[in-house]
Amino acid sequence: MRKMLLLSVCFVLLLGSNALAVPETFNESPTFAEMVASGELPPVEARLPKDVYVVEPYEEIGRYGGIVRSTSTVPNAAGGDTLLSIFPSAVKPNADLSAIVPHLAKGLVPSEDTTTWTLYLREGLRWSDGELLTSEDIMFWYEDMLFNDDLTPTIGSPWRNSETGEIVDVVAIDDYTVEFRFPAALPFFENDMIHQQWPGIFQPKHFLSQFHPSYVAEDELQAMVEEAGFVEWYELFGYQNDTIWGNPIRDGRPALTPYIIDTFTSDRRTWKANPYFWQVDTEGNQLPYLDGIHTEIVADAEVVQGMIMSGSVDFEGRNTQLANYPLYRSFEEEGNYRTILWDTTFGNAVFFMVNMTHSDPVMREIFQDVRFRQAMSLAIDRDEINDVVYFGQGTPRQFTLLESSIYYEPEFATAYADYDPAQAAALLDEMGLDQKDSEGYRLRPDGQRLTVIMEYPDVVVPRTPVVELAVQYWQEVGLDVRSRVISGELQGQRTAANLMDASNWIGGRESDVLYPIQANYYLVPTNTGWERTHWPLWETWYNTDGREGEEPPDEIKQLNRWWTQVLREPDPDTRLELGKNILRAQAENLWMIGTVGMIPHPIIANSKLRNVPETGFWGWDSTYTMNRNPAQIFWAE
Repeated sequence: MRKMLLLSVCFVLLLGSNALAVPETFNESPTFAEMVASGELPPVEARLPKDVYVVEPYEEIGRYGGIVRSTSTVPNAAGGDTLLSIFPSAVKPNADLSAIVPHLAKGLVPSEDTTTWTLYLREGLRWSDGELLTSEDIMFWYEDMLFNDDLTPTIGSPWRNSETGEIVDVVAIDDYTVEFRFPAALPFFENDMIHQQWPGIFQPKHFLSQFHPSYVAEDELQAMVEEAGFVEWYELFGYQNDTIWGNPIRDGRPALTPYIIDTFTSDRRTWKANPYFWQVDTEGNQLPYLDGIHTEIVADAEVVQGMIMSGSVDFEGRNTQLANYPLYRSFEEEGNYRTILWDTTFGNAVFFMVNMTHSDPVMREIFQDVRFRQAMSLAIDRDEINDVVYFGQGTPRQFTLLESSIYYEPEFATAYADYDPAQAAALLDEMGLDQKDSEGYRLRPDGQRLTVIMEYPDVVVPRTPVVELAVQYWQEVGLDVRSRVISGELQGQRTAANLMDASNWIGGRESDVLYPIQANYYLVPTNTGWERTHWPLWETWYNTDGREGEEPPDEIKQLNRWWTQVLREPDPDTRLELGKNILRAQAENLWMIGTVGMIPHPIIANSKLRNVPETGFWGWDSTYTMNRNPAQIFWAE
């Protein structure tokens, strides 16, 4: 598989996602044509930007009309509907994740030393209420949101230099040009911009300024706050600016997405087409083709499975799982749908962590001994997990990046990944864990049974089947590992309090779209999170400038030194070596213990839906469906 190399490309002269020719004339849906005729909307030519984004349909030019049914398991969280929309980001990954291309912006261009990046907006691009998107909206984000302590208590990456504390200087050159001036080189800024939609740099000043103290008299704003049932102004502001994956969900808050919210209740979300959406197909037809999306909020993912098989869902992927793939296939004719398998960006579907900063000094010493982590890894039968859980569709491997990454080396994926329980037992014996109790379980140096509680929330992907097999493998080498499913909220509390023995999570951020900019998500302990339980005290130490937590050993500090340097390093060859150093340290030390990776992900599409790509990448790196232009999906006759 060829290596991915994300390039900084000058996009100023490129229009659309791949420099497609701009059509000479434009067309619109019958619904919008009627609104134009009645005077409710201006003509389509006046609603589109001068630098319109042109989409080459995956299969064919579509037809207008129709509603797609989808689901979500949480009222204000992502579901099948958000997969049909987009992240309103300046740039995005291309279809195979090999490059970063223009999206909402027509260009993002670095200076030679990458200290200054110039953003070029599409002239004439409009919010869903018809107001122009200009540099004023970006400056509102910068001056009134980023620098407001109530809205942004802590300014983080990429806007603040972690070494000097200096903050980016943002300057509006004209209505459609903005410069981001950094105190030091920032070669990966375009990678950062792919996921900058929460809160994001594109903010509708004309709407949000109604709820901001810099623009509204104090007594007037307080009256609005109280009427809405809030105490502080920023609570009202946050409510009005609430989004799901960058899709606004409050009535009146304008959007840049293909669909805008129509109704929003505890059991239903409905969306309608955005009349000012800025994409067209190669024949000049304004997207989206669909009239809208109707989303039913259901109790849990199991309900979604039943709806899929009964044909009650037209498009789904957020709550599908490979474990149900045979079931999906068997009900395709009855449910009038097809099951499509996309590649994932997960270098590991499930990986394990032990808490190396454990509050129990005996457990801490055991978990910090690399031989223990090596033994846990060697005890796992990854081939069996792949066959039993993933139908042989995945790749047994250690936790590391995808093979397509320029940072990937084969030995990173094979390190201690063989199934060798005899060697695992020998390593445990070598550590001094050779004494066992009457039930055959190993004893700690203080004579107590070595019991490890593996706590985790079974969310995002089904992890319990993998955990159950792994527990069995570990028990076979004398480790009393027990599993317990808990809520994400409880895990967050226990992680913050340093009470976890062990846990597990899913991969992601393992392509060059997000590595190395987010290497600190798993591989460098400078970013706290409830799902990362392998070094909470070291994370806390970094995040409090040493005031709290525990100072890490030098080998851990070295990870941060490499990571800090790679983010600013102007030389690509040096960046490559620094990025590999971090991955090599993971392979040698097994901060995380991988199982099986690169498993496919099933997407469900009604048999009559067209322009649903048969190939794609599923995951946060690719922003799920966004890089495949989902606004092109339509109903066949």
